Amino acid sequence: MPAYKFHGPKRTQKKIPLSRAELHIHLDGSVRLSTVWELSKQKNIKLPGNGSIADLEKAVKLSEPSTLAGFLSGFQYTSPPITGDVVAMERVALEFCEDISEHGVLYVEARFCPHLLVHPDGGEDSATPDDIIEAVLRGFEKGETEFGITVRTLLCCIRGLPQFDKDIVRLADKYRDKGVVGIDVAGDEGHIEDLAHAMFDQSVIETFDEARKLKLNTTAHAGEVGPAACVEQALDVLKAKRIGHGYRVLENPKLYERCLKEGVHFETCPTSSILTGAQPTDIFYHATVKFAEDGANFSINSDDPMVTGTWIEHEYELLRSWGLNETYITRSNFNAIRSSFLDESEKKAMIKKLCDVNHIFLD
Repeated sequence: MPAYKFHGPKRTQKKIPLSRAELHIHLDGSVRLSTVWELSKQKNIKLPGNGSIADLEKAVKLSEPSTLAGFLSGFQYTSPPITGDVVAMERVALEFCEDISEHGVLYVEARFCPHLLVHPDGGEDSATPDDIIEAVLRGFEKGETEFGITVRTLLCCIRGLPQFDKDIVRLADKYRDKGVVGIDVAGDEGHIEDLAHAMFDQSVIETFDEARKLKLNTTAHAGEVGPAACVEQALDVLKAKRIGHGYRVLENPKLYERCLKEGVHFETCPTSSILTGAQPTDIFYHATVKFAEDGANFSINSDDPMVTGTWIEHEYELLRSWGLNETYITRSNFNAIRSSFLDESEKKAMIKKLCDVNHIFLD
C-alpha cells in the first residue's frame, strides 16, 4: 500500500464515538503499567531491571511472537502490587473504563479470576474473592457513570487450579444482579494432546454443569493453542455459549462447518494470537480474516492490552492492513452485542445505540 502524501496527523477534535463492543478482554491484563509502577514503589515491591517504568514495560510488553506461557510471564510483576488490595482494584477497574472509552468501546465484558488477586495465605483481615469482586464492581459502576459505557463481568476458572472452580460458580450466582454475567475457563492448553480423551478437567466440567443449572452464561477459552477437539468439547461437554479464540477449529473442516451453521461465536484477538504463537506468522490466511470472509459469528477483541500494547482500535488497524474493511468491523460489533450475555431487552437497547451512533436507521 502506498504511503499517501496527506496522511496524518490526527485532525479530529472530539473523542472517538462510543461505537465498539468487546467481549474478550482480561481486566488483570489491562492494568496501566504506570499504576503498577506507582503501587510497586509505594509497597516496596521489587520491579524488573533497574526499577524504572521503561524496564517494567520491557519485561511485560511483547513485540515478537512467543508462547502462551511467555505471553503471560509479565504478570509476575503486574499482579503483586494489586493483589489483596481492594482500593487498588477499584482504581484499576475505574481506569480500565476510562481507557476503553477513549478507544470508542460502548459495551464490554471484562473477565478475571478473583482468586488470583487475593493472598493465598491471607490472614483474618485479608481481602477475600468476594471483596475483590465488590471492589471491581464499584470501579465499574463509577466508570459507567463517568464515561457513558456499559460494563459487565465474567469470572474465570483457571486450568490446573480446580480448587477455585466451585467458588467461581458461587460468586457468579451471588453477583449476577450486580454486573457479573457469566463464567469462563482460561489457562494454557499447550500441554493437551490432540488425541486426549478429555480436553477439560472433571472439575471444570462439573462447574459448567452447575452453572448451566443456575442459568449462568458460559464461555470457554478453547482452540487457542489447543487442538480443534478443545472447541468441540467446549461446545458438547461444557455446553459453552461462546468460544474464546477458537482458531484451531479450522484444523477440523467438519467441526468448522458445524460452527458456521450453528452460529457459534468466536471471540478473536488478532494481536495476541500472534504473540502467543496461536497463529504463527507463517499462517498467511489468519483465522480472524477467514472467519470474517466466511460469514462466521465472530468479534474482534484486544485480550490483554497491558501485554500487547494494543487496544481495540489498534486491532482494527491491524485487520485493515490485512484487507478487512469497515464492513467486517461493523459486523463484528453487531455480532458481539447479539452474542453478549446481556438479557434480551438490554441487547435490544444496545443494538439501538449501535445503530444510532452509526446513523443506521431501520424505520
